[in-house]
This record gives sequence, structure tokens and C-alpha cells, in this order.
Amino acid sequence: MELTLLGTGCPSVDHKRFGPSNLISTDKAKVLVDCGSGITQRLHKLNISSANIDALLFTHLHSDHAVDFYQLIISSWHSYRIKPWKIYGPRGTKKFVKKIMDAWAEERKLRISYESRASAKAFEIQVTEFKSIGSLKIKDLNIKYFEVDHKPVKYAYGFSFTNKNKKLTISGDTRPCENLMKYAQRSDVLLHEVFIEGEILQINKMRTKKTLHNVQSYHTTSTQVGKVAFIARAKKLVLTHFVPTRFNKNNLKKVIKKDFGKNPVIGEDLMKIKI
Repeated sequence: MELTLLGTGCPSVDHKRFGPSNLISTDKAKVLVDCGSGITQRLHKLNISSANIDALLFTHLHSDHAVDFYQLIISSWHSYRIKPWKIYGPRGTKKFVKKIMDAWAEERKLRISYESRASAKAFEIQVTEFKSIGSLKIKDLNIKYFEVDHKPVKYAYGFSFTNKNKKLTISGDTRPCENLMKYAQRSDVLLHEVFIEGEILQINKMRTKKTLHNVQSYHTTSTQVGKVAFIARAKKLVLTHFVPTRFNKNNLKKVIKKDFGKNPVIGEDLMKIKI
């Protein structure tokens, strides 16, 4: 099993850190988690065709995790995808997908009619909405999904992937919560978001002290994430979804090592991690 970080950023625009998205690959399966801005460009850079993706899983429906959804669908058609898309996500995913597809319906109809491609299967979308906790099997990849705490977002999920006795857990967006530490137990790799304390100092009319407090309060901070990984007994901690996207990497490693006992891996776009 291999994890590829396609985007390690957050809602703030950064040309070095695209929007949140990941690719999990095995001998038989290719599964995407989220589709933040730039996902198709990152896949292209890796020479991976969106025509061959088996499924897309949404952790939640915040815009930074879902904004390039239609770009992914339309580009897969241009890449000669000849099978329907399988989409899994929280409650509300069916409504979200329908609205996005409806918004582009006229443009799509014209393209299909005029370009006369052999198949329009890429525009057939099968959506499955998650329960509170459950499991999926996609080819040789076993997946457990579980609710995490990203309130006031009502429905947010983390995932554990297993293949050949190896385990990868992805936190999604969350503050520290029992479910994550439970389902991440003894992960070979824990991929976790982080809000880096002390790195966002400037306050202005658009970003007040309350803004910073509220953003920090529904994420996991740099002084918490090492503790989470330690309690989960993760073998390796990989960090992503950096808020802010520019920060002192050495300081971050030192803070987290105090709690985790080992240096974390500072995720970068296009980084590949064998599991």
C-alpha cells in the first residue's frame, strides 16, 4: 500500500501546497480521499489518469476538500474514463453532487453532443452516504470509516485503510477525539491535520482574535497532535493540512517530538509513503 499526498494545504492559497487530497494505491486499487484545488494537476504530474480511479471518499464537505469535484469528473471524461464514478461521503453528499452536476448540465450536454466521444459513463455517478461507523471494501483495500469531531461541521469522517496487514489512518479535519484515537490504534502511518500555534500573528479587520480562536478550536493543534499519535500508538506520524501553509518546520518537529517521542514527517505535495 502506498500513500501519496496530492495536496497538503488548507483554504489559504499556496502554490506549493494545493488543496487537501490524497491517493491510496495498492496492487489493485486506487482510491482518492477528498478533491481539493489542483487535484487533477497533481495526478497528471504523477502520470496517473483519473480514468483509472476506483473511488472518491469525502472526509467532509468543506469547500477546500471538495472544490475541484467537477474538474475531477470532467477531466476523467477527457481522459477516456469508461466506467461510472463511485463516490462515498457524509450525509448531504448526494445533494452536493446533484447540485454540482446540475450546475454544469447544459455545458456537459453540449460537449457530449458535439464531441461525439464513445462513452459518457464518466458522468454516471453512484453516491453512497456514510452511517456513523462502517466499512467498505474496494478491490484489495479494506476501509473503515468513523465520525470525527469537526463541529460545527455536522458530519466529518476519518478513515482506516488496511492491506496486507498494513494500516493507514487518515484523520480528516478534527479536533482531538476518542474515535480517531480508537480507530487509529497501532497504525503503521497516521496522516493527521495540524493547526500550528504561534504562526498566525497578524490581526486585521478580516481576521480577528475570535476568528483565530474559532479556526483553531475545530482543528488539532501542534501541541496536541503528538499526544494523539502517542495515544494511538502510531508507528509513524505524517502531518498535512497545514494551517498556516508557511511555518518553521524545525520548531514544529521539536514541539511534536516532545509528545510523540519521534520526529513527525512534514508532509509535502507529491510526497509518497510506502506502508
